[in-house]
Amino acid sequence: MSNYNSQYESYYEKISKKRKDTPIYNGYGNKYSGYNGYDNKYKEDSDGIALFSGEYFIKRIIRDLLGTAFLFVFVLTCKLIQTPNSKAVYAYSKEMVSTDFDYKTKISYLKGIDIKELKEEIEDKSEDIMSKLFKKENIKDKIKEEFEVPLKGEITSGFSIRKDPFTGEKKNHTGIDIDCKEGTEIKTIYKGRVKELGEDESYGKYVAIDHGDGIESKYAHLKEYNLEKDQVLEKGDIIGQSGNTGKSTAPHLHFEFSYMGQYKDPLRYFDKELFKN
Repeated sequence: MSNYNSQYESYYEKISKKRKDTPIYNGYGNKYSGYNGYDNKYKEDSDGIALFSGEYFIKRIIRDLLGTAFLFVFVLTCKLIQTPNSKAVYAYSKEMVSTDFDYKTKISYLKGIDIKELKEEIEDKSEDIMSKLFKKENIKDKIKEEFEVPLKGEITSGFSIRKDPFTGEKKNHTGIDIDCKEGTEIKTIYKGRVKELGEDESYGKYVAIDHGDGIESKYAHLKEYNLEKDQVLEKGDIIGQSGNTGKSTAPHLHFEFSYMGQYKDPLRYFDKELFKN
C-alpha cells in the first residue's frame, strides 16, 4: 500500500520532513512539547537584519514614513486635479481622516474570535479545495463512512494544550486519551500497513499505521502487540492490548490521528458518540 497518492507527494514530503526535525514527544502524549518558539532561521528579515534590533525598527519606521508620504502626495494630487474620480477619492480620504475610529468595539470583536474554531474552519475549507482539485473524496466524508474507532471508552483528555501530569508544564497533547481496562483489545480504525512499532520512554509500546491517502494513526501505552513492520491489516483487526507503559498515570489508550503529515484532533473526524459504550 502506498503512503499517499502521487498528487500529494511533494506536499507530504515537506510536511514529513518538518515533523522529523521537530523535537520528539517527551511527555504523556506530547510529540511537540519540546518546541520552544521560532526557529533560528526566522529570527532575521528578508534583508538579513535581526528582528527587533535597533536597525530593524529604524528600517520599519523609514518604510512606514515613506508610505505615509506617498499617500499624502496622492491625496493632495486628487484635490488639485478636478475629475469625478479624483474628487471621489479625495472626499473618501477626508471622511476617513475625520471619522473617529471605535477602537474599543474593534478590540472587543477581536477578543471574541475563537482562534481554534477559525483555524478549524480554514483547514476544512483547505481540505475541501484539495479534494475538489484532485477529484478526491473529502477526508471527513471518507472517515465518517468507512472508518471506525479503535475502542469504546470515556475520553479523559482531548487534543489541546494541557498541564503535563509529570512536570506540571503546559504542553501540546497531540491525540486523545481513551479510558479502558488494561488488556482491552485495540482495533485498527481502517485497513492499512504497519508503518512503525516499538517502545520508548514516552509512548511506551506503540504501533503506527499508514492507511494511505496521507492518513495515519498511532496507538500508544500498549501492554503488548503481535505485529510486524510492513504487515498489512484490515479494518477492525486486533493490533494489541491496552496497557500502562511509557509516561502513563493509569491504563488507557493514547490515540493519535494525522493527515498529510499534520496531527489532527480525532474528534473533528470521529463522532464522539462512537466512543461511548
